[in-house]
Amino acid sequence: MTWVRRGSVLAAATAVALFGLAAPAGAAPPPPTMTETDLQTVHSDPTACGDYGVEWNIDLHADIWTFFDEAGRRVKVVQHITEDNTVRNTVTGLTLPDSPVDFVQTHVFDPETGLRKHTFIVGTSVTVRRGEEHLVDRGPILIDGQTGKILFSAGPHPVREAMDGSFDIRKALPAFCHILR
Repeated sequence: MTWVRRGSVLAAATAVALFGLAAPAGAAPPPPTMTETDLQTVHSDPTACGDYGVEWNIDLHADIWTFFDEAGRRVKVVQHITEDNTVRNTVTGLTLPDSPVDFVQTHVFDPETGLRKHTFIVGTSVTVRRGEEHLVDRGPILIDGQTGKILFSAGPHPVREAMDGSFDIRKALPAFCHILR
């Protein structure tokens, strides 16, 4: 390689690094990043079931991988989520475990706009038992990233269906009414 050619390659690489110019065709994307998070939150609705409410205590741990394209733009986020939760009838105090919860949630993004295109979830998102009753939300489900509408699902999804068309998790609380009555 001649000095002129080496200088051109070095100049192009420097421009990409300093000014965020597009990477040359065939350039490898940056490696994914991995983070972990723990979150404890409570969602409640005092009238979710008419004369009693529901409180959903969520204790979540997530391992999160973020993937990028050759230009360094986010294209996918994969979250492995485990939870040890409880649901509670706000009038009687009946509290039931929602555990073990273990699912993978994959968000796909449009690299041009940064907007989420869709979310694919597989695993168990909810599992509550009371005697012989079992409320479970599990199996694959594909959700539109902008509207929250369910595009495809297989398996029981009563909790996700209660949220269909929304990302507001409080809309899922009436799904627990039957098991908490």
